[in-house]
Parts: sequence; structure tokens; C-alpha cells
Amino acid sequence: MTGEPSVFRELRSVLVESIWWDARTEELAWVDITEGTFHLGSLGGARDGSDDRISELPAPVSAIQPAAGGGFVASLQDRIVELDAGGRLTKTLASVEHSHGGIRFNEGKVDPFGRFVVGSMNITSTAPDGALYTFDAEGTVRMLLGGFHTTNGLEWSESGDTMYVTDTSTQTIYRAAYGPGPDDLGELEPFIRGRNSDGLAHAVDGSFWNGIYGDGSVAHWSSDGDPLGDLSVPAPNVTSVAFGGDALSTLFVGTARENLTESDLVDAPLSGSIFAVEGVGRGRPASVFGQTIGTP
Repeated sequence: MTGEPSVFRELRSVLVESIWWDARTEELAWVDITEGTFHLGSLGGARDGSDDRISELPAPVSAIQPAAGGGFVASLQDRIVELDAGGRLTKTLASVEHSHGGIRFNEGKVDPFGRFVVGSMNITSTAPDGALYTFDAEGTVRMLLGGFHTTNGLEWSESGDTMYVTDTSTQTIYRAAYGPGPDDLGELEPFIRGRNSDGLAHAVDGSFWNGIYGDGSVAHWSSDGDPLGDLSVPAPNVTSVAFGGDALSTLFVGTARENLTESDLVDAPLSGSIFAVEGVGRGRPASVFGQTIGTP
């Protein structure tokens, strides 16, 4: 496996998630879900993040994605909100009534048709009562499918006709037919099984890069789901992965300090940081809320 991880940001984040490259400002974007912070950092920024742009939002803030017009769309505990270009919360776009108070939104990405797709997770029990939702630019929120415990790792084929969605609790990445209509989600079928899959990034060569929570590694899978090897990072809880940089040729890897003991943190002091890996592939640009694929 080529490429060795270097530290992009040495942080003490509780839970780094929702990494993506903002080509509009040439910055890496990410959140700390637990702290409720949204970060934008340049490639040449300080290693400790001291010159990053940071917005404080109502925690938990599980995902933030680019929106048409220069701002952002974001998911909080049970709300989908709009942020301006400076990362400030401007208004609530939609609210979802989860089945109980122990559920919050988790992974979210914009699909190739310009909709914000966000899943929820149960943080209080093992019951699979989380769900997957879509929110469109017209303001309509719909449940796509229930029965998840920890909705994670979203991706799509380049044309948008296949969706990939992860349930970390079942150690499974699923795939299904997908389309622009409100009911265009086919039946889920297991695609990759057997590891604590978290974030997912789909490279231009068709392969997948997949953060493995609790294993200190990023797994590389072929377009058919066959294992191609692992990248090791010096932090056990690997969360979000995404390609960034001018050519989208740097793989960024987020990690978490949550669920680690003081002894664990002595052994892995870089937990909660973001790592960068060069030379392993090239990614796809982030889709924009309110814009269909091919829209300038």
C-alpha cells in the first residue's frame, strides 16, 4: 500500500466527521459532532488549527455540506438548518421527529441530484430505530428507509444510479438502485461485510476508501467490494474520509477521542486529529445542495 499518513491538523477533537473539500474557498471542511463546531482550514494552515475558521453551532452538529449560493446545509440533533458563507446559522429549514429522544442525526451528504441525504443513529440502545432521510431544495423532507442503528458512510455512483450506505452496527456497507424521484431507492443488498465501517469515499477509479472505527485503519476496496489493503493511522477510532486538495488527490482521514480511556490516549495521543495521505488515488468533488450533477 503506497502513501504514509502525515498530520494535517493535530487536534483534540471528540469526534471528527463530515470531511469534504470546499473548492469554492480551497479549504478542507469538517465538524466536531460532540463539540458542535464547524471548521474550515487551508492546506497551508497551522498544524494546530489556530488560524482555521471555526463556527460554533448547537451541538450535536453531525454533517455540513455545500449549498448553492455559497452557504451550507447542516444537520443538528433533529433539525436541518441553513448556514451562511461564514458558517453562521441563519434559519431552520426542516425538523424531524425521531421515534424517541435517544436518536440524533449522524452522517449526511448531498446526492448527485442536489438533495441533502442524512441518516440518524440510536445513541442509547441497540435497537435499529434510526432512519435515512432526504431533504430537497423545495423544503421537503422524506424518510427513505428505516431500520438502521448507526447510519454512516454514504456514497453514490458517478451517475447517481447506485447508492451506498453503511450501518456500522451491522458491520455492513449496503448498496441499492437509486434515482432522483422520492421513491427511487431500491432494495438494499450487502456490498461489504465484516468490519466496523464508518466514513466512505468513492474514488474516480471506482474503488472505495473506508474508515474503520476502532481499528486504526482505512480499508481500500475495489469497485466490486474486494479488499485491496489497509492504510494504518496512529489513532484507533477512524471516522470520516474524503479526498481534497486542488486535484482531489490527498486522502484526508478524521479520527475521534470518544470511547478512549486515558491509557488509550497515552498510547495514541494523536487521536482526534486529521491525517493526510498522498499518492493513493483521486476523489470526486462534493455535490452541492440545490444543484444536480452537471449543473455549473
